[in-house]
Amino acid sequence: MNTHIPTQPSPTHPGRNATPAGFSLVEMVIVIAIVTMLIAVATPYTLAALQSANLTSAGDTLMQKLAAAQQRALTENRPIGLDFYHYTHDDIKGCHAIQMITYNPATNQATPLEPPVYWSKQSVVLVEGALSPMFSTSQTAASTGQATQNPFQSLGATFHRVIFYPNGSTSLRVPLRTAYLTLISTKSYQADLSTAPPNYYTVQIDPVTGRGHSYRP
Repeated sequence: MNTHIPTQPSPTHPGRNATPAGFSLVEMVIVIAIVTMLIAVATPYTLAALQSANLTSAGDTLMQKLAAAQQRALTENRPIGLDFYHYTHDDIKGCHAIQMITYNPATNQATPLEPPVYWSKQSVVLVEGALSPMFSTSQTAASTGQATQNPFQSLGATFHRVIFYPNGSTSLRVPLRTAYLTLISTKSYQADLSTAPPNYYTVQIDPVTGRGHSYRP
């Protein structure tokens, strides 16, 4: 009489019911350390890329608003302007917002045409001083002053205005070599910044034709 003796699974060939081995504590610690190191290495590059993208977006928006104001002045046959509002936000002094307006030379009245665009939403500021000499020279009374409408009046803001006329001219009375403005990331901001940081967006406005030109490093 044959007796069947069940065989035991080989140690090297576990049966179907064997529980697979999981990660050991040492392996988990090693994986976490590697992931942490990769994040630490990649974070500066990710932040730099994000800042660059925000700067590009803000500069492109400024170029679009300049072109739109010029086009509206031509098609609507009336002066159209851009008000650049300067105030302090998060301890950063500079131009933090712009707004398109219609301007009446007879009454010196400006009426907003669109909601303001805030650079601070993109962590960008249009700096004052040497990097934006267009507003550092003397301006006519209609082109600068204290903000008289909220929310900018409550912020104690001042404004500089660039007006585009139907004949294609502008209110700018500055040489072309100084008719430019510079946007930078708020991370690069310093008071009295005299040299541009590695990443910036400069816009030049031709005082005669009103056309904008952009410069990136």
